[in-house]
Formats: sequence, C-alpha cells, structure tokens
Amino acid sequence: MKTFKEIQDNYLAIDFFLSMSCNKNCHYCTSYTLEMRNLTVDMDFLKKILDYLKDYKIRICLLGGEPGLIKNLNDVINEIKKYPNFICSVLSNSFVRKKYPEILEDAEILYVEHLILDFYEDRIEKLGNFDFFNENDKNNFNVVVKTPNYLKYKDKYPEKLKKLNHSNTMFKEFNGRSPIFNTEIQAAEIDRKMCAAFPMVPVIDFEKKHIVHCSKKFANNSELSKTFDLTKEKIDKMMNFRLFKYENYCKTCTEYVRPEGHFSLKKYGNLLNE
Repeated sequence: MKTFKEIQDNYLAIDFFLSMSCNKNCHYCTSYTLEMRNLTVDMDFLKKILDYLKDYKIRICLLGGEPGLIKNLNDVINEIKKYPNFICSVLSNSFVRKKYPEILEDAEILYVEHLILDFYEDRIEKLGNFDFFNENDKNNFNVVVKTPNYLKYKDKYPEKLKKLNHSNTMFKEFNGRSPIFNTEIQAAEIDRKMCAAFPMVPVIDFEKKHIVHCSKKFANNSELSKTFDLTKEKIDKMMNFRLFKYENYCKTCTEYVRPEGHFSLKKYGNLLNE
C-alpha cells in the first residue's frame, strides 16, 4: 500500500467532476448545485477517458459536487482499479461514509473527507454526523480548510486541534472562492504563470464531457475557463503539460498559489526534464 505522500511525489493527478450535484451548500464552496442531475456516470464515456489515460501514472480524484450521490460509484471505482498505474481518490463531504462505507475499508482508495466546515467563537461546525478520523492505515483522511474563521478562532480549540494533529489530517489553505469573502491578494505573476501552464489537477467535466483548464473558474460556474474537446491528442498534450497556458483570467486570479508555484521546485524540474 502506498502512502499519500508517495502518491503525491510520484503520480500526476487529475480531477473527475462526476456531477455538480451536492446535498450541501457550504459557504466557502461554489463547486455544487442543489439540483440533482447527472447522478449516473456514463460508463462508456469513462472507459474511453481511462483508455486515453492508460499510459500515464496518475491519481484520479472523484469529486463534484458530492460523489456519494453517484448511483454507480462502485462501478466507476472498479473500472479505475483495473489499471495498475492508476490510484483512485474520493473527496466527500461525508455522504460517502453513509452510502458507500466499503470505500473506507479499501486501503487502496484514498478517501478524503471535508469533515470540518468552519470554526466559530462558540463552536466548530461539521459537514457530517461522523467523528474525525483518528490516525489510521486505511488511507482515510480529514481535511481542514483554513477559512478566515479558522485563522481567527483556532486558538480557542487546542484540544480539538491536538486530536487532529496526525498524519491522516490535511490542512488546506483557504482559496478565496466563496463570494462572501473578499480576497484581494494575488500570488506573484510567475507563480500564476506556473499554475496556469502546469496545473496540479486538471479537470474533466463529466456533465459537459470536456477538459477544463481552470478548476476555480469551472467551480464558480463560469464560462470563462477555457475548455477543450476530449480527444486522445488533447489528453496527451494535457498530461505532458503542452495544452494549457497563461490566460487573461489568470491575470486577475486571487487563487492561493504556493510561493514556489503549484508544484514543488523539484517536481517542476522533473516535469521539464521529462
């Protein structure tokens, strides 16, 4: 069994937005619609995409929306697991834990849960009715979003944070997507150019069946993000970092980008050498 860090260091990644339908409307998120639509994945379409990707070593992240709403999620996962060079990851608001608990027992699947919604002066709000994951060897992870409230109130909850202080908790930087927060600070232009040309997780939209350049613009239900037809040629260009480039919307982007760029400098070097 590979650890999450081993997978991050040695695999490329791609997001499959299976459906934008979700049973929640979290204040920091725009990657959803409460309208229940596209809840059965087109398996012929999935098989075609996996065949296009078969020569690459990748982590495929299944998300939306809420993947736990997908009626044939097990079929999707089983199809991905047929390829020894693919790692399957599932990002859920905890509904997967309710509907597909067997996923959490499969250590070959990375299961990542947005269990904490936000920190407040008098409480911590959770997405689901389940407790946090303790440190475990099943590749089940908590993810804590560092929203403005997290930064403001985190010192009020030392015991709770102590409980989360282990290798199966990931702290995620707040990305400024929500319209109720004003994010004015931009990453340096060179970092935004690197983010645009070398996206850490390019997107395949299973509703409209095309490649999406920018997950932020796509998640905001915007038509601004450049899209591409799903062909073998486009997939190969995407996986070899020859498809995307710095676009006009990148010039005004306030998405959080690490100071050294989206990847580590070492990984940039490896990608350029390849």
